[in-house]
Amino acid sequence: MGDDVDIDYVDVRTRLVALYEHPFAGKPRGRYRISMKLMRQLMGVRRLWPEQIEELRRSLYEMGYLLIDLETYFIVVSQQTFVSYRRVNESVIAAAMEFPVGAVVEESSAAEADEAASDEGV
Repeated sequence: MGDDVDIDYVDVRTRLVALYEHPFAGKPRGRYRISMKLMRQLMGVRRLWPEQIEELRRSLYEMGYLLIDLETYFIVVSQQTFVSYRRVNESVIAAAMEFPVGAVVEESSAAEADEAASDEGV
């Protein structure tokens, strides 16, 4: 389905990681965004297919990086960025939503049952 070009995903991954470590835009290293156009040039193709993006995403993941596809550009970020993020558990969700987590499922199931019963009576 893709272009008749053999993409060297290891080479592309190496270049993307090198960009992560390269100082630019006033930062010594770190996350960045790259346009679809530049990504196509880097990969040597005129069109990027979902399979090609997924192959590159997996290759970067193996090296500890994430590739996030935002349609018109990509984000490259280290997995380490997310290690210190706060973790959500059921009690946090319940407290934030001011109801028990199980209540959402029970209420929606009851509402669906009511809707089905009213549809049958129409």
